Amino acid sequence: MTSTRSTTPRPASGVRVPDGAEDRGAPGVADQFWQLDRLHNHWGRPGERRSWQWYLTFEDCPDLHALVARCQAAVAFPFYDLVPVDGLHLTLGRIARSSEISADQVSAVAAAAARACAAQGPFDITVGALGGTGGALGFAVEPTEPLCQLRETLRLATRAALPGLPPMTRHFEPHLSLAYCNTDDVPTARAHAAVETLRALAPVTASITGVALVHLERRERAYAWRPVARISLPA
Repeated sequence: MTSTRSTTPRPASGVRVPDGAEDRGAPGVADQFWQLDRLHNHWGRPGERRSWQWYLTFEDCPDLHALVARCQAAVAFPFYDLVPVDGLHLTLGRIARSSEISADQVSAVAAAAARACAAQGPFDITVGALGGTGGALGFAVEPTEPLCQLRETLRLATRAALPGLPPMTRHFEPHLSLAYCNTDDVPTARAHAAVETLRALAPVTASITGVALVHLERRERAYAWRPVARISLPA
């Protein structure tokens, strides 16, 4: 995936960014970040240690990397764990816990997704409005329609390959996290002030040409993931 920087600055507003793939709250809470008075420890909440996920990854997006670096420099506080550039991702959906499916089933999911995505074409997304929840900072991603369409294609393919497991949830709020809070009860004043200085940064455009099936591991104050299959959007 590649990225370009928009030439027209767009002021960022606080946007709701779920803390993780399974952290879901009321949709449409556009200004939640600015309404917060305390941050909380993202890593203190329960979560699966290992799972299979559908990700968009951003290895070949230098403009996005530059935007992330600029924003992370402004929020490099001890209470935030910064996401490394090679760890940037957009979660499209959880497939299953690691223990729930075999290697052959993972391969079947990838094959089903490749067939389903054969009619999908590449598209561009815009990344730039910075906000968050009490547990994470991240960017809003637009437009949502092609992301939702791709996610639904993957959801149906995954369900066809794994009919005995619960399907991916339908609820989806696209976001790209750049930092996770590691401490409870942190006043938001410093985070608010830092994000305020970033409001006029221009968004960037990233070209989405494929999707990755990854194995995700939750470690001590970090997520680690490795792709096991990459599905192109060739249409």
